[in-house]
Amino acid sequence: MKLPPKSGQRLVAPGAIAAALVAVGIVAVVMTHQLLQRARGDQKAVAMEREAAQNRLARATDEEREIREKLVDYQKLRERGLIGEEQRLDWVERIAQIKAARRLFEVKYSIEPQRQADYPGIAGGGDVQFMVSPMKVELTLLHEEDLLRFIADLRAAVSSHVLVKSCTVQRLDRPASERAVVPRLRADCMIDLVTIRDRQAKSG
Repeated sequence: MKLPPKSGQRLVAPGAIAAALVAVGIVAVVMTHQLLQRARGDQKAVAMEREAAQNRLARATDEEREIREKLVDYQKLRERGLIGEEQRLDWVERIAQIKAARRLFEVKYSIEPQRQADYPGIAGGGDVQFMVSPMKVELTLLHEEDLLRFIADLRAAVSSHVLVKSCTVQRLDRPASERAVVPRLRADCMIDLVTIRDRQAKSG
């Protein structure tokens, strides 16, 4: 088929427009893809920032709760008298009261001079120091339960942490009369009376 004269010239403009439209369409698609990728990147960055903020808030909440728990524990220790200097005279009085209340046969003890604790995992020095007053106790008992009750009473009564390091119990010779109420056991214990020395609290 033969086209009319100059028809080719008339098709040049529409062809150019069509090509231009195709090019514009391609550019639009590319730009749209880039904008979509950028939007996704921005959305991801916002999500990461939000997650980081939530994590910081969670950590702050955890730290606040930990500090609050430590303050509560510290206050409990202070109320129990564990923080401060040793209360040696009070310990002597409390032991006498326990002996009388439990009707123990004999309670002999000696408290060594206070010194800094050297327990594993507890570092020395600093503003907070763990101090220990070693006590050697000798008791004559009727039953093994008397020893457990004495230690429980001691922990409840004295203003220190009572740490039993060792206890040995030996049976005493029975008297000729089985009806006689006399001690049947002897216990030798090494007990640490632990207190906490807080220099900041003292200076404050």
